[in-house]
Amino acid sequence: MGTTAADRITGLLSDGQVWTGQLLAQRSGLSLRTVRRAVAALREAGVAIDSDVGRGGGIRIGSRSALPSIRLSHREAIGMLFALAVAESLGLPMLGGGLASLRQRLSSTFAPTERTHVQRLRERILVGRPASESIRRTWHEPDAGQTQLLQEAFISSRVVQFHYRARDQRLSLRRVEPQCLLLNHPAWYLLGLDRDAAAGRTFRLDGIERLQMLDEGFVQLPLRQLAPELEGFFRPV
Repeated sequence: MGTTAADRITGLLSDGQVWTGQLLAQRSGLSLRTVRRAVAALREAGVAIDSDVGRGGGIRIGSRSALPSIRLSHREAIGMLFALAVAESLGLPMLGGGLASLRQRLSSTFAPTERTHVQRLRERILVGRPASESIRRTWHEPDAGQTQLLQEAFISSRVVQFHYRARDQRLSLRRVEPQCLLLNHPAWYLLGLDRDAAAGRTFRLDGIERLQMLDEGFVQLPLRQLAPELEGFFRPV
């Protein structure tokens, strides 16, 4: 079954409502058989799951039962860091001062041997002020597949190659080390070392086309070496 299935069901059952097996399957994207196995695994782990014998039936977590902690995969936790970057840039009042605590909790989901790597990634996701009105007017959401591939290259420190469409609509082929990701909400930028220019360059993500991840690694560089003019305008997530 794997921990992912159990965690999906745990997340749904945590609301305390009555769930039918069919509804759990629909909401989790799992088969009914996998849902039943996940529920059985939770019971074996000591989670008290009550069965509702009323109309329609269903199950729910017992009122005195504590759910096991949900385990995040490496990629899920990194995705949460990106989400926190967006939340922090928006200054959402409902979060109050809880962002620092959330970041620490995310770090604690990793094994000790991975935490150093995660901390370095956090230092490379940088948040600045919201974008100007002119940027907002011209910004469009980049292709999701390319964004995911860029995120993978960013996490694994791999060189990428892509065509970049500048403001004047000219296309140029670039080979870039994805050193940092910058957010001026809603606009995301890639700050990297341009291999051909041998200098730091900033690229709007919505201008990147036909991105490929190459089988080349790179060494992380400090912000002051890549773009000293940006120091003081961005902070790590």
